Amino acid sequence: MAGFQVEYSSTPYLLFMIGEYANIVLMCAMLSILFMGGWNAPFPTPFLASWSMPLAEVFCFFWMALKICFWFFMFAMVKAIVPRYRYDQLMRLGWKVFLPTAVVAVVLVSAWRVFGPAT
Repeated sequence: MAGFQVEYSSTPYLLFMIGEYANIVLMCAMLSILFMGGWNAPFPTPFLASWSMPLAEVFCFFWMALKICFWFFMFAMVKAIVPRYRYDQLMRLGWKVFLPTAVVAVVLVSAWRVFGPAT
């Protein structure tokens, strides 16, 4: 049990969960727009030129909704599969794993940019 699940009853809990899921849907939409082509289909669509505008918009809305649903499913799977870490485990992971990995990556990219092939 998390703190908000114990402290809040019905309506405040509902608003908290609606806010959380609205944030997840917003992140899914941002991922879809920024990294998956947004409302565009993943294949060429020359046939859309012959369709009426409302029908073409429904086609694009379908692809955007499908991409958002895909990302929402991925978020749900991560929440279901990945174990919950305690605060001390997250701090250890951040300081002993992620920070050294990031520093090594910065050094390698910098060395590549300075000493790598000229472009």
